[in-house]
Amino acid sequence: MNKTTENSQDEQEQLIEVGMVVEATEGDLGEEDLTKPKVSKIIQDEQGNLEKVVVTKGVIFQKQIEIPAERIQSIDPELNDPDSAGKIVVKAEEAETEALGAIGLEALGEVDTSGPIEQMQEAMPTAEGMRRREEANQLSKDNPNLTPTKGKRSFLGQLGPGFLAGMAGNDSSAVTTYSVDGAKNGYGHLWLLLLATPLLQSVQYACAKIGRISQNGLAEILREHYGYWVALLASLVLIAANVAMIAADLVAVGSGLELITGLNWVWFVIPVALLLWYITVYQNFESIKKIFLIMSLAFITYLITGVLSGADWGQAITNTFIPHLDFGFASISSAVALLGATISPYTMFWQVQGEKEEQRDGSTKQQVKMAAIDIATGVGSGNLIAYFIIICTSATIFTHHQDIQTASDAARALEPLLGSFAKYLFAIGLIGAGLIAIPVLLASTSYAVSGTFGWPSSLSKKPWQNEGFYLILTIALIASIGLALAGIEPIQLMFWANVLAGILAPILVVIIFFVGTNRKIMGKHGLGWITKTGLIITALLMFTATGLLFYGLLTGQGG
Repeated sequence: MNKTTENSQDEQEQLIEVGMVVEATEGDLGEEDLTKPKVSKIIQDEQGNLEKVVVTKGVIFQKQIEIPAERIQSIDPELNDPDSAGKIVVKAEEAETEALGAIGLEALGEVDTSGPIEQMQEAMPTAEGMRRREEANQLSKDNPNLTPTKGKRSFLGQLGPGFLAGMAGNDSSAVTTYSVDGAKNGYGHLWLLLLATPLLQSVQYACAKIGRISQNGLAEILREHYGYWVALLASLVLIAANVAMIAADLVAVGSGLELITGLNWVWFVIPVALLLWYITVYQNFESIKKIFLIMSLAFITYLITGVLSGADWGQAITNTFIPHLDFGFASISSAVALLGATISPYTMFWQVQGEKEEQRDGSTKQQVKMAAIDIATGVGSGNLIAYFIIICTSATIFTHHQDIQTASDAARALEPLLGSFAKYLFAIGLIGAGLIAIPVLLASTSYAVSGTFGWPSSLSKKPWQNEGFYLILTIALIASIGLALAGIEPIQLMFWANVLAGILAPILVVIIFFVGTNRKIMGKHGLGWITKTGLIITALLMFTATGLLFYGLLTGQGG
């Protein structure tokens, strides 16, 4: 018998104090979060009887909820917690807590029913796409008797996140990096991009299989099986790479707007960052996401431009299949940047999380096979565009002994197809790709840090439900704004952000190797020898390139 039935109504009311922790019988009031929901106000009627309590959750992302007295199920003032005045449990349904808004004062009320979720929206490699999959995944967990709708799925639904994530990997900083590589080294690194393609497949497949089998994010796996410090190391690697990448993409969006408006890119960094922060935290991408995606598809024009650019295809094909080794600092730094843009730390965390949330049909073996096809399609498509970016900049900029110093210079690679309109299409692509990538980078950072500390991590939750998760996201964005405005030349920032990613990525590849071969985590579904070989080659290649880069810096070649 709980204390509510042991005491008279007056005594029950006296037990409730401001500061008591509040838990729901069902639903999520953020009880497992960094901050706890607590009673902030006690409201009585004219007769002095308890009418309702006001619960406040969150400090930065604050939410207030009115709970009628009749919903209080139990009161426990004797918690063994010196920081708490006790606990009350209130009756609530899952749908009721999910219907609560992101801000403001509300009472537990009616459920806001919405229309069906389109498969395309769930599959998109965006923060909103992940939010959709998390909501659907949670629904299936809460309702185990629900079975997936049978029938023919759409093309995007069949492929899932791997294909779209592979395409989205060509964010604005990556496109700039490939452009700089072609301008600096001509066709010299096409062989490296070809080699990186199966290696990226191995890395992403390993990540997908880990997510599929473990049904946990990478940070949670590391914390549980390898300890807090290993999880923290992986998170620090990701934070360093992601902050640089977010800063680079903010600058890229600003540079794209500069090409269109003529105003200096600096003026756009903070407004763009604030807009994306607001949308990611409080809204979703439903209204503008498709526009951004269409804008980012502008980079597909490199495929056509490559044919019209007058490229020396004999030399290009030779350099694609025969390695051209150049140990000069410019070539090595470009190689590291190319590898960082192709095999990026955030895509590893994101692929684990994405496959965890993706609902696939069939047996585990069939699901893993579908993930492999999904990823192979994305890797091949994304790297094909990267290949033609290098072809175009080699044929139009490197051949004429020019260099890329500004976004306008990079846009010249599209001039054989678009002429004077090249800079505008390039600008549109930069803006669209950057606006899609930044929320994904922010979310992947939050997933890693939240998992390391054991906090709830979900984009499907309101900011007050997962305050720790959204605080990390906010701090990462503030740090990125600072780096973006640090005075580094835009093209250099975008290039060196991917160099940093190339330096840090092999650390995560090693971690993924050990996770994927751990029987306690993977059971009988451990990584096969082909994937393991791919991971080993990836790590060795990237560590070797990094070693040569630091050798060049130490010997003064980078000056």
